[in-house]
Amino acid sequence: MVDPSKYVAMDCEMVGLGDGGLESALARCSIVDYSGNVIYDQFIKPDGTITDYRTDVSGIRPLDMDTALPYHVAREEILKILEGKIIVGHDPRSDFRVLRMDIASYTIRDTSSCRLLITKAMLKTDRRASLKTLCQKLLGKRIQSSHRGHSSVEDASAAMELFKLVENLWEVQLTKGAKVEIVNRFEKYDRY
Repeated sequence: MVDPSKYVAMDCEMVGLGDGGLESALARCSIVDYSGNVIYDQFIKPDGTITDYRTDVSGIRPLDMDTALPYHVAREEILKILEGKIIVGHDPRSDFRVLRMDIASYTIRDTSSCRLLITKAMLKTDRRASLKTLCQKLLGKRIQSSHRGHSSVEDASAAMELFKLVENLWEVQLTKGAKVEIVNRFEKYDRY
């Protein structure tokens, strides 16, 4: 059985820095607990000059930076929250990159590549599945449909909801690894 106190879900929104706005920088971070309660949601002022707010995707606007926390302050707060937690996220690699954190140092549950979710959604892909598609197929929810861009709170909450659909089996698979795969193969043959 899963211990809810160990899990948080995180999502970040980025803006562009530098020539053409090609360098991604953290501009908002949202973290929810196992129940979907928001425990952190801050706009963050990146180090450097923002040259592209990426508003249609990020939802970030210039006025959001007026009250934003400095990057170093926000990063410290985020690290404290994530310490000792299992972090649920949807393809969180870029989130960790802009936080300048080594993803390998954390225990992650990536809903974008979870075979249990992809199979449950009956998607025919060996690749990652989009959060929007998984939510529509498995939760009957439309997300990321606002003309105002994405909401990191909505995305973090959606990732946690998806995780909870398969949490027990996912954790068993991670704990038992190859043994579960072998059992599943035998069960498949037993059906014929």
